[in-house]
Amino acid sequence: MARTFGNRWQVREDLDSGGQAHVYIVQDLQEELKEGERNLYVLKRLKNHARLKRFENEIVAGKKLDHPGIAPILDYSLSEPAYYVTNYYRGGTLTERVERGVISPLDALAVFMELCEIAHYAHSCGVYHRDLKPDNIVFDEDGDPVMIDFGLCYFADEGNRLTETMEQVGSRFYMAPEMEAGRSTVVTATIDSYSLGKVLYFMLTGRHVAREDFTNLVAIMGEPQLGYVSERILAQSVVEDPARRLAPGQLVPVIATVQRLIREHYYPGIEGSLCRFCGEGTYGRAKETIMRLDEPGVEHSVTFDAYICERCRNVEWFRREGR
Repeated sequence: MARTFGNRWQVREDLDSGGQAHVYIVQDLQEELKEGERNLYVLKRLKNHARLKRFENEIVAGKKLDHPGIAPILDYSLSEPAYYVTNYYRGGTLTERVERGVISPLDALAVFMELCEIAHYAHSCGVYHRDLKPDNIVFDEDGDPVMIDFGLCYFADEGNRLTETMEQVGSRFYMAPEMEAGRSTVVTATIDSYSLGKVLYFMLTGRHVAREDFTNLVAIMGEPQLGYVSERILAQSVVEDPARRLAPGQLVPVIATVQRLIREHYYPGIEGSLCRFCGEGTYGRAKETIMRLDEPGVEHSVTFDAYICERCRNVEWFRREGR
């Protein structure tokens, strides 16, 4: 006979088992369905009761946050056996998606923007995830990302801290440096933006990297447009000093700008970029020129570089940075 939890959730198959919990795909016996229909859910049963507080955290966060990008808590029990039920996301984890092949820059940025918006919503409700990594991001049937596993989250209104002073919080590849070995009790939105920047890097390269020891994306991937991701996004998220990071909500307009620049194939100062006029040829550097500009109250010289499309001969002038 199939195992049932709470006289309601019938186990259909095992999904996963780790040191802390068993995870099952279950069916709701109380749900009224038409003949032949079957809705499936995920039930997580706590195995290590030393982690009960973290398990409760997941439940509290899931009930407090109401967003399609955050897994909801549909039912739960904290008595033995402790469990909770959430939606079954058929799209798998971000780790599994990247294992099938790194994600294109524009697709990765679209996912990254959604994740930043989800994190910004959670922060506005006083919840900080603190353990964002590819395994804690799944995809729904429409391909949209969903955050799961809020077991290490921080509630601003409670000021809770689940770990002892010297205990590490989160994955060593994705956690913010100030959380390492419990060095800091200060929790801000930039803790999650650090992790999300690492998640973006993973989507684009398929690599997990510790700390900031990674090469510029252009050098790794050989795609000039990824310089925008390195210079405008990673340089403002994956940095050790929290004061130099943008919060997830602040990253959203930056992401939109980078998406636009990539779509328009606009790579100032980089030869070989795609022509903005014909969209087929590439630019080669033609010459440098100095122009006199009259701007309100100021007259000065500015250096421009001219680039010519090798196919249609369209010319673009790019102002040289700092000149």
